[in-house]
Amino acid sequence: MKVNLPQSAIDLLKSIIEKNKDKPSTIRIYFAGFGCSGAIFNLALDKKKESDVEYFIDNLHFVMDRLDYEKYKDVTIMETPNGFIIYVDNMPKGEGCHGCSGCN
Repeated sequence: MKVNLPQSAIDLLKSIIEKNKDKPSTIRIYFAGFGCSGAIFNLALDKKKESDVEYFIDNLHFVMDRLDYEKYKDVTIMETPNGFIIYVDNMPKGEGCHGCSGCN
């Protein structure tokens, strides 16, 4: 597994971990379903599980479920003013809009 991210995202993630010392420091990358614009991946502070693959970069520890990794492949994390955007090499196609209130 490989995680690509700019230094600004590394710094922000380190800051988040520092502010959440009561939570695990491992960063889980996971598929969260589909939205109007396609696949959604999220990050969460979590513990490593036996079924995870892992990646270390600049003292950050990332994990992803092995089956998800086999399906979606390597990850790119981009920082935005509103949080993070997570892309995977094998990005699933979106379901499209089904009339949710955000589409109108």
